[in-house]
Amino acid sequence: MNEERKLAKENGLESPVWDSIDETHKCYNDCMKMAIDNVSPNGMVFVASHNQGSIEHAKKQIREKGYTDDRVRFGQLKAFSDQLTNQLAQENFKVYKYLPYGPTEKVMPYLVRRG
Repeated sequence: MNEERKLAKENGLESPVWDSIDETHKCYNDCMKMAIDNVSPNGMVFVASHNQGSIEHAKKQIREKGYTDDRVRFGQLKAFSDQLTNQLAQENFKVYKYLPYGPTEKVMPYLVRRG
């Protein structure tokens, strides 16, 4: 985040990241709500989150909407938040785990930002 803020400042641009974690969560949850509220009958929403609060928020919306099909699915990075993955699976939600792969110098920066 520091590098992104510095780069934006050097280029006279607005910072591309929120100033606080609470602002980040609010933005994510607001966007997720909009996507779930507006999923078409033939569409699908993929909730990619390791944040328990966001996942609980999504599950509440799904239940309020009465969705019983596979229009909303969850995705998480392999070995991250497995307790949340297991809980979702026990509640019959579809959950996908993904595994980034490639040269170490390409994969590590990606993983470090998610740690």
